[in-house]
Amino acid sequence: MVKILGNDIWRGGEKIGWIDGDHVRDRDGKKLGYFEDKYVYNLDGRKIAYIEEDHLISVGSGNEAKIDLDKVAEEVQGGVLSELGKCAVYVLLGD
Repeated sequence: MVKILGNDIWRGGEKIGWIDGDHVRDRDGKKLGYFEDKYVYNLDGRKIAYIEEDHLISVGSGNEAKIDLDKVAEEVQGGVLSELGKCAVYVLLGD
């Protein structure tokens, strides 16, 4: 599980990154990607996930994974980040 405290992203008592506007950064400050409208993009600007109805659709490697938004909410807790922002953290810094 990932917890968001302010702009910081924590897992197991260790800071693993932070939110910088609409960008997600890792613990070293490297930008991993960003979120906009209903889409999550990687650092190169390639769409890697999007929200459709009550699901997060993760795309890449020629297949799609459909994840219930309730599952995302269980895995990314806290903070005042938007649902899409939490989806971006889930995709970019998930397990």
